[in-house]
Amino acid sequence: MKEQRILFMGTAQFALPSLSKLLDLNQNIISVYSSPPKKANRGMEITNSPIINYAQSKSLNFSYPDNLKDENEVLNIKELNPDIIIVIAYGLIIPRSILEIPKIGCFNLHGSLLPRWRGAAPIQRAIIEGDNKTGITFMKMDEGLDTGDIVLSKEINIGKNDNCQSLEDQLANLGAESFEEFLELIEKKRDFIQQNNDLAIYAKKIEKSETRLDWNESAEKIIRRINAYSPNPGAWFEFKGKRIKILEASLTNQSGSSGTIISDDLIIGCGEQSIQPQILKKEGKEEVNLNDFLRGNKIEKGHVIK
Repeated sequence: MKEQRILFMGTAQFALPSLSKLLDLNQNIISVYSSPPKKANRGMEITNSPIINYAQSKSLNFSYPDNLKDENEVLNIKELNPDIIIVIAYGLIIPRSILEIPKIGCFNLHGSLLPRWRGAAPIQRAIIEGDNKTGITFMKMDEGLDTGDIVLSKEINIGKNDNCQSLEDQLANLGAESFEEFLELIEKKRDFIQQNNDLAIYAKKIEKSETRLDWNESAEKIIRRINAYSPNPGAWFEFKGKRIKILEASLTNQSGSSGTIISDDLIIGCGEQSIQPQILKKEGKEEVNLNDFLRGNKIEKGHVIK
């Protein structure tokens, strides 16, 4: 396998296994681009992305421009003279002026089986909608939103108990493990597969408003939402003016009015069937299991939660 001059663009943890794998494959990472540092955690400290922290630990050149359309930034990338640009969970739109720079092309690793779940939240949307399978797709980028030709796809099953974090970890590792095959394919310059736009579904960004649980939905759908939003941002309800996140829940066969506590051990009625939270996190507190939560938070049977 030929060594390529690679400009790597990534920000989120999802991209980290792939960057590590490319180094293991002795590829020439000429520079790493990531989103600018941001304020995070309770102290609102300025925090680098996981990708920048890793690049620093490996003594890689790195940059975090806030605007890729800037002419100087385009010139900087031209001077790097990349064979390939790899983009994974980067967070910035790549303009045409940059897409046209690398000799071989600009390629993206996406966390779904394209053209299903193009867009910002493919992993969460696949869980919410009850998909049985998902995967990763390597595609050659164009100016559309995840519309480029497919180089390689790999499929996995979505487990009943998978949440966003566990599924993201599986897909990130699958993508990294597939990089050797991907590099061999683009080296051979085979024809890639054009996406069928008629099958496209968009995975819109998760809005804060949809993380509040709607007890009129079926218990199965509510559990899928809980899994999709776990651990962050977390599906939640309100009790005595405090948000309580449910990070894990189980399905029960008991029935009751939507949002009503129907047992002393916090079984909650839904539009169909009911759920019982197993892991919860009260606003300002650490996450706890159900028994520990009930010791400090009595929610009476018959109470209707918001």
